[in-house]
Amino acid sequence: MADSENSRTLPAISRGKEKREHGTCEGLPPTIDRRNLLSVAAHQLSALIAETPQRRESGPTPVREMWPRWYACHLQRVRAARLREKIEMELLNEAGGLPAVMLPTVGEDDAVEVHSFAEINRIASQLNAKHLSQARAELRRRRKRWKEADRRLGYSAFVAREQELAERAGISGRVMWITRPSSLTEVTAKLHCLIVMHDPGLKLKAAPWPELRTMLKDLIRILEKCRPKSRNGPPCDGNSVSVRDTLNLATQYQGAANRLGKGLAKPNQLPRRLLALHAMELYLNAFLLAKGVDPRKIAGLRHDLGEQAQIASEAGLLLRKRTMAHLVILSESDEYHVIRYAPNRASKLSQMNRVMATLDELSLKVRMMLRMSV
Repeated sequence: MADSENSRTLPAISRGKEKREHGTCEGLPPTIDRRNLLSVAAHQLSALIAETPQRRESGPTPVREMWPRWYACHLQRVRAARLREKIEMELLNEAGGLPAVMLPTVGEDDAVEVHSFAEINRIASQLNAKHLSQARAELRRRRKRWKEADRRLGYSAFVAREQELAERAGISGRVMWITRPSSLTEVTAKLHCLIVMHDPGLKLKAAPWPELRTMLKDLIRILEKCRPKSRNGPPCDGNSVSVRDTLNLATQYQGAANRLGKGLAKPNQLPRRLLALHAMELYLNAFLLAKGVDPRKIAGLRHDLGEQAQIASEAGLLLRKRTMAHLVILSESDEYHVIRYAPNRASKLSQMNRVMATLDELSLKVRMMLRMSV
C-alpha cells in the first residue's frame, strides 16, 4: 500500500529475498525509510550519472550535469551550516548571550527583551530616566562584547558563507526544475532536488509531500531494477590497499611539495599546491582505512577534504579548529579542480603557507594516532 498522508514512516523496499538478474547499487540498504530516503537517492543518482556517457550535442545543459553541481553546492551549504552553528555556540558562550537586554515592567508585560536602541526609544516614554540610561549602557556593553567575540571567531564570515551557498544552491535548483528531463534518472534527480530544498526533514504531512516521497521511492526501485548487470571484473574491495602503503605515499607527496618550495627564488605554486592537497587526501585516507572505513566509501568522497576530515574527526582524529575550518574551505572553494582545470582562478585560493601548515599538522596528527598501526 502507498503511504497515507498521516503516515509517520515510509514503507520499506525489501531486497533481502528478491532474486534479480540485474546489478544493484552498491551501498543500497535493505530498507528505504524516512531516515535514509534522501541519502539513498543521492547515492544511487551519483552512481548512475557517473556511469552515463557525457557526450551531448550543443544546447542547454542537461539535468544529469546540473544535479551533481547542485548537490555538491547543497552539501557545502550543509557543512557550512554545521560549522556556523558550532561557531555560534562558541560566540554565545564567549559573549555571554545575544546582544540584548531585559527591560523592567512595561505596561502589562512583566519584562521586555530589546535588541536595538530603536526598540528602546520606542518604549522610552514608559521608562523612568534611570532604567532608560541603564538599558542603553547595558546594550552598548553587550554589543561591544559581541562584536569583539565575533571578530575573534569570525562568526559573521561563516554566516555570510552559508547565505552565499544557500543562494547558489537555490538558483541552481530552480534552474534544474525548469529544465526538461530526457531520462528516468533525470526525472529522479529533479524530484530529489525538489524534496531536499522544500522538505529536507521529510516531515511535511500535507499533500502532495507524502505522495512525492512515495514517488521518489518508486523511482529509486525502478532505477535499481533497470540498472545493467554488474560486470565480472575484479572487485574493488580494498584488500590490496594497506594503511602503511597509503601513509608512505602521503609522505612522498608531502616531501615533493616541500622540495618544490625550497631553493627557488619564485617556486611554482600550482604544482606544489596540488602535491600538498594530494598528500592531505592520502593522510586522511590512511587514517580512515585504519579505522575500518570501507575503501569504496573513501573512494566515493572524490577529493572532498572537508567531508573526509569530518568523518575522520568523528572517528577520533583530533585537529585544531582552524585546521578543520581550512580543510572545509579547501573543499568549498574547490581548490583541487581549480588547480587542475582553472588555473586562471588561482589568485583566489588560500595562501600557500596556510596550505602547508594544514598539511604539516595533518601529517603530525595522523602519524601520532596511527603509530601503533604502522
